[in-house]
Amino acid sequence: MKKEAAPALSPRQLGVNVGRPMSKAPSPSEGEAILCAVRSAGRTLDFALREAAKAGSRLYLLFVREQPFMTEEDARRKWQQDPEASTIFAEAKQKAENITPLFCYAVSPSAAETIVDVAATLGASRVILGAPQRSALINLLRGNVIREVSNSLPEDIDLLVYA
Repeated sequence: MKKEAAPALSPRQLGVNVGRPMSKAPSPSEGEAILCAVRSAGRTLDFALREAAKAGSRLYLLFVREQPFMTEEDARRKWQQDPEASTIFAEAKQKAENITPLFCYAVSPSAAETIVDVAATLGASRVILGAPQRSALINLLRGNVIREVSNSLPEDIDLLVYA
């Protein structure tokens, strides 16, 4: 059963940092928004960049640093302070041709909940996730993010899993 869309909160209320890189032309200010949750600068990122360019959509790239326990410092951390997120966002900026992706970063105990919250808050019409490349044991221990997002995403937001 899908949840109804939550009332819109600002990204800051969610503890998510949204930043715009300072290059190229700005993204379309109207039309649909696509949220792509990334863990690497691989095929899912390439697909999201192509889809956003083809549709003329705003593209938000979300990196969630998942950790079970958080300090106040973790909640205030910016993507520029995370080497993995910085590397992925730098490559995204380099690969983007006709669009300027908007970067979102969060430290959270639940990647799935954060993805759903950010998608609803930003008014995304689509969420793009990559198929996991983890073993069945890791999926069992940590849970399946795709399944959790699918179960929690509001009905009016499409989920696209890129494999």
